[in-house]
Amino acid sequence: MLDFDFQIDELANVGDNFVNLIYSLALSDVMAKPVGKKVSNYILSEALIKSGLREHGGRRLDKHGMGDFAESIICFAWLKGMVTLNDSVKILEEHLAPSTDNIKLRNSSVNAFTELLKHVGDLIWKE
Repeated sequence: MLDFDFQIDELANVGDNFVNLIYSLALSDVMAKPVGKKVSNYILSEALIKSGLREHGGRRLDKHGMGDFAESIICFAWLKGMVTLNDSVKILEEHLAPSTDNIKLRNSSVNAFTELLKHVGDLIWKE
């Protein structure tokens, strides 16, 4: 997709937009109405920890840095053709609970991104 070499840690800005897009698409589908929502660093950092991928980001990441790293690896997997946009949305949809309660939505969002991160982590760091 991109005609130049890049590293995972260079993708936070592009990854931010990609992650917000897939989240908004998944939320729109589960809520059965158009929803445009940004993913918080809290959701991404918690999901990164729960997915077991925190160790790949280095030692000195704060919540913002963990959010950037999560965005980067999701985007990296997509740009490298390891996962499609539709696959990413579907994984999120399977784990998102439609709710107008912010706490419930935040918790299901953490779970959804945990599953997506586990999936892309398995693809990137195959054992």
